[in-house]
Amino acid sequence: MTVSYRTAITVVQFIFFVPSAVYATWLCFHYGLKAAGTWRFIATLSLLRVAGGISYFVSLSNPGLNVIVSVVVCELSGLAPLMLVCVALVGRVNKTAKVFPGKAAICISLLSLLGLILGIAGTDGALEEADTTDDIHLNSLTKAALALFLAGFALMLVGYFALVQDILRYPAKRAVLGTEARILVIVGLAAPFVFVRLLYSALGDFTGAELWSSIGGNDTVYLIMDVLMEIFAITIMYTTIYFAPLPKDAPAERIVDAESGDTNELAEQRTSSSLTAIELGSESQTALKEESHKNNEA
Repeated sequence: MTVSYRTAITVVQFIFFVPSAVYATWLCFHYGLKAAGTWRFIATLSLLRVAGGISYFVSLSNPGLNVIVSVVVCELSGLAPLMLVCVALVGRVNKTAKVFPGKAAICISLLSLLGLILGIAGTDGALEEADTTDDIHLNSLTKAALALFLAGFALMLVGYFALVQDILRYPAKRAVLGTEARILVIVGLAAPFVFVRLLYSALGDFTGAELWSSIGGNDTVYLIMDVLMEIFAITIMYTTIYFAPLPKDAPAERIVDAESGDTNELAEQRTSSSLTAIELGSESQTALKEESHKNNEA
């Protein structure tokens, strides 16, 4: 049995994203769901890619409209967690640097989630309008979803460059961040791959050209601008485990602890000094009493 080019690409996705889903899920439980925002988004993306691959294999033996739409939904839905990984990493640095309000990261995340909702609603509408798989066309809701993803990515870059500029201007912040500052390098390396991935979807949605279609378009373009971009971006993001591991306490908390420690030391010094003065005072009084007692005896 001859394996098609597209099937081989799907196999490549399985080889990467199945272990990625398992590993990211383990990291979520290892670090705790509250502290593992990055990993739960990677786990979500990996599971969506596995589900999309399964849908594709099902479509080979049962090429129905619903199965094809499942592939499209999984393909589009993966953009949201990919964006949210970048937002989570940038927000993690900003928690200490405090360059922009924390609510800004929440707003960017909401844009991505709104884009995800619109994308699913648009795909569902395309399904209702189509009679066969060849009649599936992206509508205005799907285009609006992608526009929100692009806007979120642009805002993330604004926050990213603001952080970089602030840390370069104030070296003390870089010292306080410690290994957390490496996250900015990691995001800077992963961002171009995320951008190419978004560009591929934008070209497919806004031009309508079959070349950029993730379903019936050019397989080589799909492999390079979609599959490999996601694999490279996620691989780079995984390096935060080794180069910028989650600290037991945030740098800001370490500063507070250090300051409180210094205050305690000063308090102890003052207390010890006071005790010494009291002791010296009592010793002087004892000496004076003894001397006066001797003079009386004389």
